[in-house]
Amino acid sequence: MDVRCSRLRIARYLVAVFTFACGSTPPKPAQTAQAPATPAATPAATPAAAQSTAAAPAFPVVTPASAAAHAHVQARLLSGQLPASELVHDTAIVDPSGHALDGFHGALRRLAAGDDADGKVRVVAYGSSSVAVDRYTGYLRGYLQSRFGDGGIGFVAVVPLWKWHRHNEVSLAASRGWTIEHVQKKNLREGGHAGLLGAVAVASRKKVSATVGQAGREWFTPLAKNTAVELHYLRQPKGGGFTAAIGKDKATTVRTRSDAIAAEVLALSGGGPLHVRLTGDGEVRLLGARFERPEPGVVVDTLGVGGTRAANMLAWDETMWTAAVGRHPPDLYILAYGANESVDEEEPIETYRANLEIVLTRFATTLPGASCLLVGPVDFPVQDAATKQWVPRARLDAIINVQRDLAAAHKCGFFDTRAFMGGPGSMDAWVVAQLAKADHLHFTKPGYLHLGRVLADALMADYDRGTAPGQGA
Repeated sequence: MDVRCSRLRIARYLVAVFTFACGSTPPKPAQTAQAPATPAATPAATPAAAQSTAAAPAFPVVTPASAAAHAHVQARLLSGQLPASELVHDTAIVDPSGHALDGFHGALRRLAAGDDADGKVRVVAYGSSSVAVDRYTGYLRGYLQSRFGDGGIGFVAVVPLWKWHRHNEVSLAASRGWTIEHVQKKNLREGGHAGLLGAVAVASRKKVSATVGQAGREWFTPLAKNTAVELHYLRQPKGGGFTAAIGKDKATTVRTRSDAIAAEVLALSGGGPLHVRLTGDGEVRLLGARFERPEPGVVVDTLGVGGTRAANMLAWDETMWTAAVGRHPPDLYILAYGANESVDEEEPIETYRANLEIVLTRFATTLPGASCLLVGPVDFPVQDAATKQWVPRARLDAIINVQRDLAAAHKCGFFDTRAFMGGPGSMDAWVVAQLAKADHLHFTKPGYLHLGRVLADALMADYDRGTAPGQGA
């Protein structure tokens, strides 16, 4: 095997794998401080890092396991290596408490040792469009499942929430006749009965249908092996019926008529696509479906809805949401909001802070043993009407500062996505490099995959250093 050690900037994860395979001495921490194929961030690009001392732990932490997982994910998603870019900066999670990820890392250790009670480590990721596209969360799913086992696809919508709805593991197809309700569309009904995802698919006509199938080519967990399936729906007055089937199995008929609104779960088994078809005798409201494997492993639920804000959660029925998230409690919850809130100039920043505080308190109360991570907004400039130049959006600084403060107050981690990009003013360069789209808000596929790679390293840094839960970083 020809390993050209002088070319350190090419595929550091491959260098790590080759070095160990050849029996050479593992590189020293100072030599493994870079993430695969990406230059380190400068202090100016990462304000938090600028306050660190020279004795700060090396980041990222490269191990044979992490290197192999990155190689596996990138081969699946790109059929090769994720190209290096000087615009991408390794960014550690800010965690003043030193304990934000203890619960998550402890769960991974129990899973690896075969001591996890249900054989699953669960991650839920809430956010807006950048989560909903399931690019960086899809990278994280593949990475964690590569290292710790494939627990299944997780929770997904049954009906596409919009035309461009995408999930890395499944395809969503639906006939005409469905309406999507959620808070940001301002059509979620009184009571906020929105289940786990916060979005409801509604239809009533006969033969209206939906199918959840396997995604194209980039999936990590085969649908056919996700044999434990839950279909979540609402019972309600004047509710109609539907049939549900896995693959070519005999369909189960469900009647949703009830005196009161209540969330229900239909348990199905068998591997293959999920087919839902209405009988046309009343309204049906679907909340989503869960696909899991019986084998131990990691499950990542991508719970993103385009255009949403964190405060949208406050309009959901809290009792119903608490029961839904408690059905399969996560070991880590991720909240990735802020870009949409940065355009809400009419809302006082104190109101934003107060609402986010309530959301975080609700999560902490419902999931007291889970780890927590806030993923901050991207660099999102505004275009000057006169000059057409992209200039910093003033409110974005305030949003990031609030997130950083509240993350620390609630003993959550904070990942500064803007610092990962290179700091304020970096978005335009990302657009030119085709790492972000021309709207100066959303990333392209390579941009999201870089985010997934760096976020995976950030989440696993203490674990890969061997820091035990309770000891901090």
